[in-house]
Amino acid sequence: MDRTTYLRLLRDARRRTRRPGEAEDLLQAALLTAIEAKRGDMSCGENRRWLSGVLRNRALHEARTAGRRRRREADYASRAGARSDTSAGYPDEFIAALPQALRTTALLVVTGHSKPEIAWLLGLSDGAMRKRVSEIRRRCVQAGLRGGTAEPALRGDLPFGLLRRALIGAVRSADVAIGTHDPDGHLFVVSSQTGAPRQLRASSI
Repeated sequence: MDRTTYLRLLRDARRRTRRPGEAEDLLQAALLTAIEAKRGDMSCGENRRWLSGVLRNRALHEARTAGRRRRREADYASRAGARSDTSAGYPDEFIAALPQALRTTALLVVTGHSKPEIAWLLGLSDGAMRKRVSEIRRRCVQAGLRGGTAEPALRGDLPFGLLRRALIGAVRSADVAIGTHDPDGHLFVVSSQTGAPRQLRASSI
């Protein structure tokens, strides 16, 4: 790629990101995606237009990721402050004292799963899920704990339906043992063979 084309693409990347220092990283990631898609020839106008769309989509995804990260950090700070006024070991001691069904639900809550995710994982109806959450909250109040069991984690803002559909296609390969995603929606799969997890770069939601 000639320097003039690269600078043109870099200007496009700078328009897409709020932080000028991140423009080069954004462009490099987009160019890698172009190479993987066999669209690496930037002398072709069609490929440049396609890359501009990749830059736009990646910039939007990274902005959403940064927003989710800030909310998680704020929620964590808020819960940490609340925990300082409660009994030591919360939520571990509280969760350990719960009946098995509620304990499983509570553990999924404090590890960041949303209500739809927990219902799907445990095979619960919406009504059954609401009853479990209400019972956990009631026991929190009885135990004198503030704010329930990591309530912000129950809401979630990831498109879990899209994530699951993307994972279904990813795990159909014979050598894939498990597929999951991080809190920002980046998918990854773990091979059943000995080796490192494989990141699905093009499958972020």
